[in-house]
Amino acid sequence: MNRDMGVLNQNKNNFIGIMKNTKKVKDTIQGIDGLKGIAIIGVTLFHMFPNSVTGGFLGVSLFFLLSGYLLAFTTANQYKKGTYCVKSYAERRIRRILLPLIIMIMVVLGTLYALVPEALAGIRAEVISILLGYNNWWQISQNADYFTRLANTSPFTHMWFMGIELQYIVAWPIIFWLYRNLSRLLSTRIALLVLTIIALGLGSIMPIMYQPGVDVSRVYFGTDTRVWALLLGAVLGLRYVDVKASTHISKFKKTFGSIFLVTSTLALIVAYVKLNGQDPLTYIIWMPVFTILFALMVLFVEKKYLTIGKFFDMPLLKWLGHHSYGLFLWQYPVIYIFQKLELLNFFGNEIGYYTAMTVVIFLLTIWIDTVTKWFNSLISWSEFFKAIQSYYVKVVTPVASLVILAGGIAFCMAPADKQRDMNDLQARLEANALSQASANEKNKEVNLADVKDPQEMVNIVAVGDSVMLGAAPALRNDFAGIYIDAKVSRYVGAGLDIFKGINKEGRLGDVVIVGLGTNGPITGYYEEETKALVEYLGDRKIYWINNYAPGISWIDENNAYLEKLAKDHPNIVIIDWASLAAKHRDWLGDDGIHPNDLGVKEYSKFVHDQIKADMLSKSSKDRNGRTIPKRVSASADI
Repeated sequence: MNRDMGVLNQNKNNFIGIMKNTKKVKDTIQGIDGLKGIAIIGVTLFHMFPNSVTGGFLGVSLFFLLSGYLLAFTTANQYKKGTYCVKSYAERRIRRILLPLIIMIMVVLGTLYALVPEALAGIRAEVISILLGYNNWWQISQNADYFTRLANTSPFTHMWFMGIELQYIVAWPIIFWLYRNLSRLLSTRIALLVLTIIALGLGSIMPIMYQPGVDVSRVYFGTDTRVWALLLGAVLGLRYVDVKASTHISKFKKTFGSIFLVTSTLALIVAYVKLNGQDPLTYIIWMPVFTILFALMVLFVEKKYLTIGKFFDMPLLKWLGHHSYGLFLWQYPVIYIFQKLELLNFFGNEIGYYTAMTVVIFLLTIWIDTVTKWFNSLISWSEFFKAIQSYYVKVVTPVASLVILAGGIAFCMAPADKQRDMNDLQARLEANALSQASANEKNKEVNLADVKDPQEMVNIVAVGDSVMLGAAPALRNDFAGIYIDAKVSRYVGAGLDIFKGINKEGRLGDVVIVGLGTNGPITGYYEEETKALVEYLGDRKIYWINNYAPGISWIDENNAYLEKLAKDHPNIVIIDWASLAAKHRDWLGDDGIHPNDLGVKEYSKFVHDQIKADMLSKSSKDRNGRTIPKRVSASADI
């Protein structure tokens, strides 16, 4: 009995130990947890406030570098002690990484099953891609741009990171074996140099591959464009273990190191706020530069002779870094569910909303980290059943178990309708894109005798994104001679160049339709481009269709920005598709954004009727101040 109670108390302490920090970890490195804390702050703020902390995604690059560093450091340490083997390496990764990942997925699926069942449609393929470690490539195949995630909005959008991590974890034993053999044949320094050259070579892929105006998902999610940060971190981790540090530390080195750490940390904070994922320089310059900067930060922060390095070990940063994996796993699903349930309306203010969101993320993180540590400490199933008698597990685990069970049921029963619907949408968009040029040419000649609309509505130019592209055939039926240039994933920043090209062709008249703003925020990203577009169009009549995409954080801000733009420019009229679409969910596909077969007709009819009503409500003039007839009849066309 006493022995049983001892086992129970030991497991009970394992639950609480993670919070009390009673057990010191050996072989820790100064400042590394603090850097992980800074990384998770950036990533979390980016996910919560994507329009404000626009460069928080840089924390992902820092995470990659630190992951490579710590994996190499741990492996090299174990190798030196003679405890390294591939089997134990694999078991450790499964326990520390896969276990909490699987628990998180099942809990999220169970929660969706209970609260937002429609979100489960088509999710099975995504979950499989996460568990098998290829989610980043799956998202690339779905065109799930991290910065313009729309139709494929998911609680697991952030799992592309784990795809790359899992692929690297599988490859690492081979890389380490090659490094050890190269060190033995040549020298440690040469082996490290070879790895550094390979890493830097891979680092050139991102800026070379990036193409302005093209969906960035391939560049942002690709294993080949990201793995260099992991390898560069590995070089630093291997160097820390295998290369003897210099004992002579000059005063200049101490001063320089301190100044560098302070300035680089400040530069990272500024980048968190100023950088954005739609700027070409982000991929051509800033992400590679900051990755190298992170490597230098690690080199200096690990030096115990730098007093400033102890700043990164401050309790808050260290705690965030220690729990960074759990925080990363939970934050995006919690944000997604809060948005789906429209809890902002429930709380009534943003302070309560984001406070509740943060508390939920922290509680789930503490729970999953505790469960993982406890599970990893168990030796037998008998101890498992004895340990569940503890108070902590009695409170949390029954509810979590039911949710996990529901998650398993949800995974098995999740309908594939969303995928079929998305395939139909993709086929329609591809067909419309292929026929766009020929349809525009065919529409060039208009018999005005057959037109009953105001003359201004003839030969209108319309530029938009996939919403407009899907409705292109219906728009051609409703607008005589309309010229449409619409494209999937087009953002507002591309509009100016499109209109310039159309103008060079001589097709740009006095009236235009703009259907941009769904793919990414305007404020903080494309304000200058939007203003430049309006300035370029001059005093032409601009009919701007606003956007409807429930659950997408920037849509309301974009629509508010467009309303303000219209107030500042009398020649801009907002066509309020958002309000109409919100009342007719049956007009939209399963993504809740793109109109379905009925919706495209209603979309086109609404745009047509709104423009016609506006033109008939006042006397319209062209850019030269001449009054344009409101109607064109057969007799007028002589």
